[in-house]
Amino acid sequence: MSESDDETDDAAAAAAGGGDAIVDDRDAAGDAIVPPSDDAIAVVSSHAKPVFAVAWSPTAPDVFATGGGDDLAKLHRLSAAADGVSATVSASVDLRGHADTISDLAFNHDGALLASGGLDGRAMIWNAATGAAVRTLEGPGGGLEWVRWHPKGNVLLAGSEDYTAWMWNADDGAAMQIFAGHSNTVLCGGFSPDGKTVVTGSHDGSLRVWAPRTGECKTQFFGHPYHDGPVTCVDFHPTTEGLMLTGSEDNTARLISGVSGKVLGTLVAHAETLECVGLRRVLYTGPHTTAGDFPFAASGAIDGKLVCWDLNTLQPRNTLQHGGAVSALRWIPGTACLYSSSVDGAVRLWDTRVGTCTATRHGHAGPVLGFATSPDGALVATASDDRTSRVFKMA
Repeated sequence: MSESDDETDDAAAAAAGGGDAIVDDRDAAGDAIVPPSDDAIAVVSSHAKPVFAVAWSPTAPDVFATGGGDDLAKLHRLSAAADGVSATVSASVDLRGHADTISDLAFNHDGALLASGGLDGRAMIWNAATGAAVRTLEGPGGGLEWVRWHPKGNVLLAGSEDYTAWMWNADDGAAMQIFAGHSNTVLCGGFSPDGKTVVTGSHDGSLRVWAPRTGECKTQFFGHPYHDGPVTCVDFHPTTEGLMLTGSEDNTARLISGVSGKVLGTLVAHAETLECVGLRRVLYTGPHTTAGDFPFAASGAIDGKLVCWDLNTLQPRNTLQHGGAVSALRWIPGTACLYSSSVDGAVRLWDTRVGTCTATRHGHAGPVLGFATSPDGALVATASDDRTSRVFKMA
Protein backbone atom coordinates (compact mmCIF):
# COMPACT_ATOMS: atom_id res chain seq x y z
CA MET A 1 0.00 0.00 0.00
CA SER A 2 1.01 3.62 -0.37
CA GLU A 3 2.17 5.70 2.58
CA SER A 4 -1.20 7.44 2.93
CA ASP A 5 -4.15 5.18 2.19
CA ASP A 6 -6.67 7.95 2.85
CA GLU A 7 -5.02 10.28 0.36
CA THR A 8 -4.78 7.47 -2.17
CA ASP A 9 -8.46 6.62 -1.78
CA ASP A 10 -9.42 10.27 -2.28
CA ALA A 11 -7.30 10.42 -5.43
CA ALA A 12 -8.82 7.23 -6.78
CA ALA A 13 -12.32 8.50 -6.11
CA ALA A 14 -11.49 11.59 -8.13
CA ALA A 15 -10.09 9.41 -10.90
CA ALA A 16 -13.21 7.25 -10.90
CA GLY A 17 -15.38 10.33 -11.24
CA GLY A 18 -13.19 12.13 -13.75
CA GLY A 19 -12.96 15.52 -12.07
CA ASP A 20 -13.92 16.59 -8.57
CA ALA A 21 -14.04 13.74 -6.09
CA ILE A 22 -17.65 12.68 -5.65
CA VAL A 23 -18.81 13.41 -2.12
CA ASP A 24 -20.46 10.35 -0.65
CA ASP A 25 -24.03 10.29 0.54
CA ARG A 26 -23.60 9.97 4.30
CA ASP A 27 -24.95 12.11 7.11
CA ALA A 28 -22.91 14.48 9.25
CA ALA A 29 -22.18 11.72 11.75
CA GLY A 30 -20.60 9.60 9.03
CA ASP A 31 -23.29 6.91 9.08
CA ALA A 32 -23.36 4.63 6.07
CA ILE A 33 -26.30 4.40 3.69
CA VAL A 34 -29.00 2.03 4.92
CA PRO A 35 -30.40 0.34 1.79
CA PRO A 36 -34.14 -0.47 1.86
CA SER A 37 -33.37 -3.91 0.44
CA ASP A 38 -30.53 -5.98 -0.99
CA ASP A 39 -31.46 -6.75 -4.57
CA ALA A 40 -28.08 -8.19 -5.54
CA ILE A 41 -27.99 -11.68 -7.01
CA ALA A 42 -24.29 -11.98 -6.12
CA VAL A 43 -21.79 -10.04 -3.99
CA VAL A 44 -18.00 -9.68 -4.07
CA SER A 45 -16.87 -8.74 -0.55
CA SER A 46 -13.19 -9.73 -0.64
CA HIS A 47 -11.70 -6.25 -1.19
CA ALA A 48 -10.18 -4.65 1.92
CA LYS A 49 -10.64 -1.11 0.60
CA PRO A 50 -13.21 0.71 -1.57
CA VAL A 51 -13.78 -0.74 -5.03
CA PHE A 52 -13.00 1.92 -7.64
CA ALA A 53 -13.05 -0.03 -10.90
CA VAL A 54 -15.16 -2.73 -12.53
CA ALA A 55 -15.25 -4.22 -16.03
CA TRP A 56 -17.21 -7.03 -17.69
CA SER A 57 -15.87 -9.28 -20.42
CA PRO A 58 -17.42 -8.42 -23.80
CA THR A 59 -17.46 -12.10 -24.80
CA ALA A 60 -17.96 -14.08 -21.56
CA PRO A 61 -21.28 -13.40 -19.82
CA ASP A 62 -19.99 -14.94 -16.58
CA VAL A 63 -16.65 -13.11 -16.24
CA PHE A 64 -16.06 -9.68 -14.68
CA ALA A 65 -13.24 -7.93 -12.85
CA THR A 66 -12.93 -5.50 -9.96
CA GLY A 67 -10.14 -3.28 -8.65
CA GLY A 68 -9.76 -1.33 -5.45
CA GLY A 69 -7.85 0.74 -2.98
CA ASP A 70 -6.23 -2.43 -1.63
CA ASP A 71 -3.92 -2.41 -4.69
CA LEU A 72 -5.60 -5.56 -6.04
CA ALA A 73 -7.50 -6.39 -9.16
CA LYS A 74 -9.68 -9.48 -9.01
CA LEU A 75 -11.09 -11.68 -11.75
CA HIS A 76 -14.47 -13.27 -10.98
CA ARG A 77 -16.61 -16.01 -12.49
CA LEU A 78 -20.36 -15.95 -11.95
CA SER A 79 -22.44 -19.12 -11.66
CA ALA A 80 -26.22 -19.43 -11.55
CA ALA A 81 -27.65 -20.74 -8.29
CA ALA A 82 -29.99 -23.70 -8.06
CA ASP A 83 -33.01 -21.45 -7.49
CA GLY A 84 -32.55 -19.97 -10.96
CA VAL A 85 -32.81 -16.44 -9.56
CA SER A 86 -29.69 -15.71 -7.51
CA ALA A 87 -26.08 -16.39 -8.46
CA THR A 88 -22.76 -17.04 -6.79
CA VAL A 89 -19.24 -15.86 -7.47
CA SER A 90 -17.91 -19.37 -7.97
CA ALA A 91 -14.27 -18.41 -8.48
CA SER A 92 -12.12 -15.34 -7.88
CA VAL A 93 -8.46 -14.83 -8.72
CA ASP A 94 -6.33 -12.10 -7.14
CA LEU A 95 -4.28 -10.18 -9.70
CA ARG A 96 -1.21 -8.96 -7.82
CA GLY A 97 1.41 -6.61 -9.18
CA HIS A 98 0.33 -3.04 -8.53
CA ALA A 99 1.83 -1.01 -5.69
CA ASP A 100 -1.07 1.41 -5.37
CA THR A 101 -4.82 1.76 -5.94
CA ILE A 102 -6.38 0.29 -9.08
CA SER A 103 -8.00 3.26 -10.83
CA ASP A 104 -9.41 1.57 -13.95
CA LEU A 105 -9.98 -1.77 -15.67
CA ALA A 106 -10.79 -2.71 -19.26
CA PHE A 107 -11.13 -5.91 -21.29
CA ASN A 108 -9.86 -5.91 -24.86
CA HIS A 109 -12.11 -6.37 -27.89
CA ASP A 110 -12.21 -10.18 -27.82
CA GLY A 111 -12.17 -10.58 -24.03
CA ALA A 112 -8.85 -12.44 -24.02
CA LEU A 113 -6.93 -9.75 -22.12
CA LEU A 114 -7.67 -7.54 -19.14
CA ALA A 115 -5.84 -4.26 -18.56
CA SER A 116 -5.50 -2.62 -15.15
CA GLY A 117 -4.35 0.93 -14.54
CA GLY A 118 -2.94 2.01 -11.20
CA LEU A 119 -2.02 5.10 -9.26
CA ASP A 120 1.48 3.59 -9.21
CA GLY A 121 1.81 4.80 -12.82
CA ARG A 122 1.76 1.32 -14.33
CA ALA A 123 -0.62 -0.56 -16.57
CA MET A 124 -0.68 -4.34 -16.35
CA ILE A 125 -1.97 -6.87 -18.85
CA TRP A 126 -3.57 -10.09 -17.60
CA ASN A 127 -4.74 -13.30 -19.24
CA ALA A 128 -8.51 -13.07 -18.77
CA ALA A 129 -8.93 -16.85 -18.78
CA THR A 130 -6.33 -17.71 -16.14
CA GLY A 131 -5.53 -14.45 -14.35
CA ALA A 132 -1.84 -14.83 -15.16
CA ALA A 133 0.18 -11.63 -15.55
CA VAL A 134 1.18 -11.16 -19.19
CA ARG A 135 3.29 -8.01 -18.90
CA THR A 136 3.73 -4.67 -17.17
CA LEU A 137 3.60 -1.43 -19.16
CA GLU A 138 5.63 1.41 -17.69
CA GLY A 139 6.61 4.94 -18.62
CA PRO A 140 4.24 7.55 -17.17
CA GLY A 141 5.63 9.62 -14.34
CA GLY A 142 2.33 9.81 -12.46
CA GLY A 143 -0.71 7.76 -11.57
CA LEU A 144 -2.97 6.49 -14.34
CA GLU A 145 -6.45 7.99 -14.48
CA TRP A 146 -7.92 5.60 -17.08
CA VAL A 147 -7.11 2.85 -19.56
CA ARG A 148 -8.78 2.15 -22.93
CA TRP A 149 -8.22 -0.51 -25.60
CA HIS A 150 -8.18 0.02 -29.34
CA PRO A 151 -11.55 -1.23 -30.65
CA LYS A 152 -9.96 -3.83 -32.93
CA GLY A 153 -6.39 -4.52 -31.77
CA ASN A 154 -4.24 -5.17 -28.72
CA VAL A 155 -3.16 -1.57 -28.33
CA LEU A 156 -3.68 0.11 -24.96
CA LEU A 157 -4.08 3.83 -24.24
CA ALA A 158 -3.77 5.41 -20.78
CA GLY A 159 -4.04 8.93 -19.39
CA SER A 160 -1.77 10.08 -16.58
CA GLU A 161 -1.36 12.62 -13.83
CA ASP A 162 1.95 13.60 -15.47
CA TYR A 163 0.03 15.50 -18.22
CA THR A 164 0.62 12.83 -20.88
CA ALA A 165 -1.18 9.89 -22.46
CA TRP A 166 0.71 6.74 -23.45
CA MET A 167 -0.03 4.14 -26.11
CA TRP A 168 1.51 0.66 -25.93
CA ASN A 169 1.54 -2.48 -28.03
CA ALA A 170 0.17 -4.95 -25.51
CA ASP A 171 1.56 -7.93 -27.43
CA ASP A 172 5.20 -6.95 -26.91
CA GLY A 173 4.98 -4.17 -24.31
CA ALA A 174 6.57 -1.54 -26.55
CA ALA A 175 5.58 2.11 -26.13
CA MET A 176 4.16 3.15 -29.49
CA GLN A 177 3.41 6.81 -28.78
CA ILE A 178 3.51 9.45 -26.06
CA PHE A 179 0.91 12.18 -26.46
CA ALA A 180 2.34 15.29 -24.80
CA GLY A 181 0.96 18.82 -24.84
CA HIS A 182 -1.47 19.15 -21.97
CA SER A 183 -0.50 21.31 -19.01
CA ASN A 184 -2.36 19.31 -16.37
CA THR A 185 -3.71 15.82 -15.58
CA VAL A 186 -5.28 13.91 -18.47
CA LEU A 187 -8.67 13.13 -16.92
CA CYS A 188 -10.42 11.33 -19.78
CA GLY A 189 -9.91 10.02 -23.28
CA GLY A 190 -9.96 7.06 -25.61
CA PHE A 191 -9.88 5.81 -29.17
CA SER A 192 -12.55 6.87 -31.64
CA PRO A 193 -14.95 4.03 -32.60
CA ASP A 194 -13.05 3.44 -35.85
CA GLY A 195 -9.71 3.45 -34.01
CA LYS A 196 -8.23 6.08 -36.30
CA THR A 197 -7.88 8.89 -33.76
CA VAL A 198 -6.98 9.34 -30.11
CA VAL A 199 -8.74 11.90 -27.94
CA THR A 200 -7.62 13.26 -24.56
CA GLY A 201 -9.35 15.67 -22.18
CA SER A 202 -7.49 17.45 -19.43
CA HIS A 203 -7.77 19.37 -16.21
CA ASP A 204 -6.18 22.23 -18.19
CA GLY A 205 -9.58 22.79 -19.87
CA SER A 206 -8.62 21.47 -23.29
CA LEU A 207 -9.50 18.48 -25.44
CA ARG A 208 -7.01 17.30 -28.04
CA VAL A 209 -7.50 15.05 -31.08
CA TRP A 210 -4.35 13.12 -32.02
CA ALA A 211 -3.08 11.02 -34.92
CA PRO A 212 -2.06 7.70 -33.30
CA ARG A 213 0.65 6.83 -35.82
CA THR A 214 2.50 10.15 -35.74
CA GLY A 215 1.54 11.56 -32.34
CA GLU A 216 0.54 14.83 -34.02
CA CYS A 217 -2.18 16.92 -32.41
CA LYS A 218 -4.64 17.42 -35.27
CA THR A 219 -7.23 19.52 -33.43
CA GLN A 220 -7.38 21.30 -30.09
CA PHE A 221 -10.49 22.61 -28.35
CA PHE A 222 -9.53 25.26 -25.83
CA GLY A 223 -11.01 28.57 -24.71
CA HIS A 224 -14.24 30.20 -25.87
CA PRO A 225 -16.58 28.79 -27.16
CA TYR A 226 -15.30 25.58 -25.54
CA HIS A 227 -15.34 24.77 -21.83
CA ASP A 228 -14.34 27.22 -19.13
CA GLY A 229 -12.99 24.55 -16.79
CA PRO A 230 -11.42 21.08 -16.61
CA VAL A 231 -12.72 18.50 -19.09
CA THR A 232 -13.93 15.60 -16.94
CA CYS A 233 -15.54 13.17 -19.41
CA VAL A 234 -15.95 12.43 -23.11
CA ASP A 235 -17.98 10.06 -25.27
CA PHE A 236 -18.01 9.33 -28.99
CA HIS A 237 -20.98 9.00 -31.32
CA PRO A 238 -20.92 5.37 -32.49
CA THR A 239 -21.40 6.08 -36.20
CA THR A 240 -20.87 9.78 -36.99
CA GLU A 241 -17.16 10.39 -37.55
CA GLY A 242 -15.63 12.88 -35.14
CA LEU A 243 -18.83 13.67 -33.24
CA MET A 244 -18.17 13.84 -29.49
CA LEU A 245 -19.80 15.03 -26.30
CA THR A 246 -17.68 16.36 -23.44
CA GLY A 247 -18.47 17.36 -19.87
CA SER A 248 -16.70 19.79 -17.58
CA GLU A 249 -16.36 21.34 -14.16
CA ASP A 250 -17.97 24.42 -15.75
CA ASN A 251 -21.30 22.55 -15.33
CA THR A 252 -21.94 22.22 -19.08
CA ALA A 253 -21.62 19.70 -21.88
CA ARG A 254 -20.31 20.57 -25.33
CA LEU A 255 -21.18 18.84 -28.60
CA ILE A 256 -18.11 19.04 -30.84
CA SER A 257 -16.78 17.78 -34.16
CA GLY A 258 -13.22 16.51 -34.27
CA VAL A 259 -13.41 16.65 -38.07
CA SER A 260 -14.34 20.32 -38.45
CA GLY A 261 -12.81 21.43 -35.16
CA LYS A 262 -16.02 23.27 -34.29
CA VAL A 263 -18.15 23.47 -31.17
CA LEU A 264 -21.60 22.49 -32.42
CA GLY A 265 -23.57 23.27 -29.30
CA THR A 266 -23.53 24.03 -25.59
CA LEU A 267 -25.82 22.00 -23.34
CA VAL A 268 -26.77 23.88 -20.17
CA ALA A 269 -28.91 22.31 -17.45
CA HIS A 270 -26.65 21.32 -14.56
CA ALA A 271 -25.66 23.26 -11.45
CA GLU A 272 -22.49 21.30 -10.67
CA THR A 273 -19.61 19.40 -12.29
CA LEU A 274 -20.48 16.82 -14.94
CA GLU A 275 -19.18 13.34 -14.11
CA CYS A 276 -20.36 11.37 -17.16
CA VAL A 277 -21.76 11.85 -20.65
CA GLY A 278 -23.09 9.47 -23.29
CA LEU A 279 -23.98 9.72 -26.98
CA ARG A 280 -26.28 7.32 -28.80
CA ARG A 281 -28.00 7.08 -32.16
CA VAL A 282 -31.36 5.47 -31.39
CA LEU A 283 -33.51 3.86 -34.06
CA TYR A 284 -36.85 3.08 -32.48
CA THR A 285 -40.41 2.22 -33.46
CA GLY A 286 -42.88 1.98 -30.60
CA PRO A 287 -45.99 3.28 -28.87
CA HIS A 288 -44.46 6.53 -27.63
CA THR A 289 -42.87 7.78 -30.83
CA THR A 290 -43.05 7.36 -34.56
CA ALA A 291 -40.35 5.48 -36.41
CA GLY A 292 -37.22 7.49 -36.94
CA ASP A 293 -33.71 8.45 -36.03
CA PHE A 294 -33.53 10.03 -32.58
CA PRO A 295 -30.11 11.49 -31.75
CA PHE A 296 -30.07 11.32 -27.97
CA ALA A 297 -27.39 12.28 -25.49
CA ALA A 298 -27.21 12.13 -21.72
CA SER A 299 -25.20 13.84 -19.00
CA GLY A 300 -24.88 13.13 -15.29
CA ALA A 301 -23.56 15.50 -12.66
CA ILE A 302 -22.76 16.01 -9.01
CA ASP A 303 -26.07 17.91 -8.70
CA GLY A 304 -27.87 14.54 -8.86
CA LYS A 305 -29.41 15.19 -12.26
CA LEU A 306 -29.30 12.87 -15.25
CA VAL A 307 -30.34 14.97 -18.23
CA CYS A 308 -31.43 13.40 -21.51
CA TRP A 309 -30.87 15.72 -24.47
CA ASP A 310 -32.48 15.99 -27.89
CA LEU A 311 -29.56 16.82 -30.15
CA ASN A 312 -31.87 18.10 -32.88
CA THR A 313 -32.78 21.04 -30.64
CA LEU A 314 -29.90 20.93 -28.09
CA GLN A 315 -32.57 21.10 -25.40
CA PRO A 316 -33.30 18.76 -22.48
CA ARG A 317 -35.78 16.02 -23.32
CA ASN A 318 -36.21 15.10 -19.67
CA THR A 319 -34.40 15.47 -16.35
CA LEU A 320 -34.07 12.40 -14.14
CA GLN A 321 -33.37 13.12 -10.49
CA HIS A 322 -31.21 10.98 -8.17
CA GLY A 323 -30.70 11.13 -4.42
CA GLY A 324 -27.05 12.07 -4.86
CA ALA A 325 -24.38 12.70 -7.46
CA VAL A 326 -24.62 10.67 -10.68
CA SER A 327 -21.37 8.72 -10.93
CA ALA A 328 -21.81 6.85 -14.23
CA LEU A 329 -24.25 6.26 -17.08
CA ARG A 330 -24.47 3.82 -19.96
CA TRP A 331 -26.87 3.65 -22.89
CA ILE A 332 -28.26 0.23 -23.77
CA PRO A 333 -27.23 -0.09 -27.44
CA GLY A 334 -30.02 0.30 -29.96
CA THR A 335 -32.55 1.52 -27.41
CA ALA A 336 -33.70 4.72 -25.74
CA CYS A 337 -32.97 3.25 -22.30
CA LEU A 338 -29.95 3.76 -20.10
CA TYR A 339 -28.46 2.73 -16.77
CA SER A 340 -27.16 5.12 -14.14
CA SER A 341 -25.39 4.80 -10.81
CA SER A 342 -25.31 7.26 -7.95
CA VAL A 343 -23.64 8.01 -4.66
CA ASP A 344 -27.09 7.46 -3.13
CA GLY A 345 -26.17 3.75 -3.32
CA ALA A 346 -28.52 2.71 -6.12
CA VAL A 347 -28.39 1.63 -9.76
CA ARG A 348 -31.30 2.58 -12.01
CA LEU A 349 -32.76 1.77 -15.41
CA TRP A 350 -34.46 4.63 -17.25
CA ASP A 351 -36.74 4.85 -20.28
CA THR A 352 -35.75 8.23 -21.69
CA ARG A 353 -38.66 8.33 -24.16
CA VAL A 354 -41.02 9.08 -21.30
CA GLY A 355 -38.56 9.99 -18.54
CA THR A 356 -39.47 7.17 -16.16
CA CYS A 357 -37.38 4.93 -13.93
CA THR A 358 -38.31 1.35 -14.77
CA ALA A 359 -36.04 -0.38 -12.25
CA THR A 360 -34.07 0.56 -9.12
CA ARG A 361 -31.64 -1.79 -7.44
CA HIS A 362 -30.44 -1.33 -3.86
CA GLY A 363 -28.00 -3.14 -1.62
CA HIS A 364 -24.96 -0.92 -1.17
CA ALA A 365 -24.11 0.69 2.16
CA GLY A 366 -22.00 3.33 0.41
CA PRO A 367 -21.80 5.31 -2.82
CA VAL A 368 -21.78 3.44 -6.12
CA LEU A 369 -18.74 4.83 -7.96
CA GLY A 370 -19.27 3.07 -11.27
CA PHE A 371 -20.61 -0.04 -12.98
CA ALA A 372 -20.19 -2.38 -15.93
CA THR A 373 -22.79 -4.35 -17.88
CA SER A 374 -22.82 -7.94 -19.09
CA PRO A 375 -22.63 -8.49 -22.88
CA ASP A 376 -26.42 -8.78 -23.18
CA GLY A 377 -27.01 -5.78 -20.89
CA ALA A 378 -29.19 -7.75 -18.48
CA LEU A 379 -26.74 -7.71 -15.55
CA VAL A 380 -24.88 -4.84 -13.90
CA ALA A 381 -21.77 -5.20 -11.73
CA THR A 382 -20.93 -2.25 -9.50
CA ALA A 383 -17.93 -0.64 -7.83
CA SER A 384 -18.65 0.87 -4.44
CA ASP A 385 -17.11 2.81 -1.60
CA ASP A 386 -18.53 0.16 0.78
CA ARG A 387 -15.73 -2.23 -0.35
CA THR A 388 -18.06 -4.48 -2.33
CA SER A 389 -19.11 -5.13 -5.88
CA ARG A 390 -22.69 -6.25 -6.35
CA VAL A 391 -24.28 -7.93 -9.35
CA PHE A 392 -27.84 -6.88 -10.12
CA LYS A 393 -30.30 -8.33 -12.60
CA MET A 394 -31.89 -5.28 -14.20
CA ALA A 395 -34.42 -6.81 -16.57
